Amino acid sequence: MAVGDGLSVKGPFRFRLLYHLIGRSRTPTELALLENKHLSDISRGLGVLRKEGLVRYESSGARERYYELTQEGYIILYANLRMNR
Repeated sequence: MAVGDGLSVKGPFRFRLLYHLIGRSRTPTELALLENKHLSDISRGLGVLRKEGLVRYESSGARERYYELTQEGYIILYANLRMNR
């Protein structure tokens, strides 16, 4: 697991992806627009976070996947926010 000591997200990019998912699910396309990054970068970051159990996705009837935080994702994100006050 790439979250280091279990409470820190490795890298500011992955942290921002988690932050964008607070309270709502988003597609990789939406995240790419928010981050001004290529869709492949977003997909790669989400894949790592999914393997770590911090995000999950649901597929709509179309090809889009909607990513959301898992309970562990919320815990890790809020722990990071508290440590960086």
